[in-house]
Amino acid sequence: MPENVFWLGHSSVKIKGEKIVYIDPWKLKDSEKADLILISHSHYDHLSPDDVEKIRKPGTVILTTQSVFRF
Repeated sequence: MPENVFWLGHSSVKIKGEKIVYIDPWKLKDSEKADLILISHSHYDHLSPDDVEKIRKPGTVILTTQSVFRF
């Protein structure tokens, strides 16, 4: 895995570059604030509102599907 891509367990990944991107944040120990959060679908192990709040900051963009948006 490239040195700026971090597997955080299960399906969670953090990409750290000029921006910090999380994909499917779940059971995070890392609390570095995100610039972008990608959520693939609404299963509990891909969409954790508690973890999203942990890494969200003013200006964080959350990109997801329409079904997750309704969640």
